[in-house]
Amino acid sequence: MKLLKRSTLVAVALAGVLAGTANPAAAIVGGQDATQHDGVVSLQIVYPGLGTALCGAELILPQWVRTAGHCVSDQNAAPVPVAVPGKNVAVRVDSLDRTTGGQVVTGKQVYLHDKWMWGVNYPAEPVSDYALIELAQPVRADLLPTALRQAPIGSPVRAVGWGLTEFPPPPGAVPPALLRQRDIVRLPNAACAGGFAGLGDICVSAGPCFGDSGSPLLRQVSGHGIGARLEWVSVGITSRESSSANPCGEPTVFTDSTYPQHREWTYDTIRTRKVKPCACSPRLLTATHNELMNRLKVDLFQ
Repeated sequence: MKLLKRSTLVAVALAGVLAGTANPAAAIVGGQDATQHDGVVSLQIVYPGLGTALCGAELILPQWVRTAGHCVSDQNAAPVPVAVPGKNVAVRVDSLDRTTGGQVVTGKQVYLHDKWMWGVNYPAEPVSDYALIELAQPVRADLLPTALRQAPIGSPVRAVGWGLTEFPPPPGAVPPALLRQRDIVRLPNAACAGGFAGLGDICVSAGPCFGDSGSPLLRQVSGHGIGARLEWVSVGITSRESSSANPCGEPTVFTDSTYPQHREWTYDTIRTRKVKPCACSPRLLTATHNELMNRLKVDLFQ
């Protein structure tokens, strides 16, 4: 099933509930307003004829943002993904409010991970729901570092995002303007079997909901040097749910930002600024692929 079709289904399901919207990726359910989270940014992605999709992301360098691949993929092109034009992406940095404050800068180029192919080659290859956005100009704002290693199973992590805070959403509900957070834990990937968690993925307990796609998963670690304080680092990117029956109340799949293949691709892309073609070829979609597509957290359109 193509993401566009799923988006359409979500739009119909939420009609009359989210005025003027069509489809989200997961917001923080049962959370609270974020106190501060440096490097967490909001995205608005224009899809002509559909609307403006809302996603989260993280500022990893002054001119580079990381997010989920499905946030910035042409939804008509599945299963062979095509990046949206960079100019269609607006990034708000240095503000916990996705509607105001900070600085807004447009994208210059979107780079999709060459293994991101809507899960066509799962489970032999990672799903790699992963993308970079090169900004039109550098920004002056705090960055979000990537963890050197993944959080151990059972350890605390923090989900953040601007997604829905209740699901199903009550009449008149709209995505929150202020960033939300919820402290949860990392789980074994088997707990996200319904979301096809595999290579390059991690599973966490419930919290993210529709509207949180692309937002980082955070872990607090000790800084370096004498007297160093604890600091927040990124260990994942919100990707998809593990249950269609209870999408925001069951464990969530995140793309592992510490996974060696993802880390290497990030470094190479930033260094060379070369767009690598999708390492895939069109072929008949399997039942597993279609079901995995149903687990991708679609993004909230306005």
